[in-house]
Amino acid sequence: MNNTTCKTCGHFRQHYILSEGKFLRIFCGHCTFSGSKTRKPFAKACEHYEFAPADVDAFATKEYLTKELLQYVLHLELLPEIDDAP
Repeated sequence: MNNTTCKTCGHFRQHYILSEGKFLRIFCGHCTFSGSKTRKPFAKACEHYEFAPADVDAFATKEYLTKELLQYVLHLELLPEIDDAP
């Protein structure tokens, strides 16, 4: 019996949202083999399935980079200082 799902396929790309300064995984993604076809992580894999072992460090790395990028952007002084003096 074939129990493969999109989540473990090399063509699956997880989608994320930015919420309150954090990137969160959502229960949706897409398949790069079939274009931008929306797929759920636990949907039964199609005939184009190619196993891709989970990279244990991948999520931590993405999370770290996201956090570092957000901190960098928040510390940029893009707006002029507000002078409160009358």
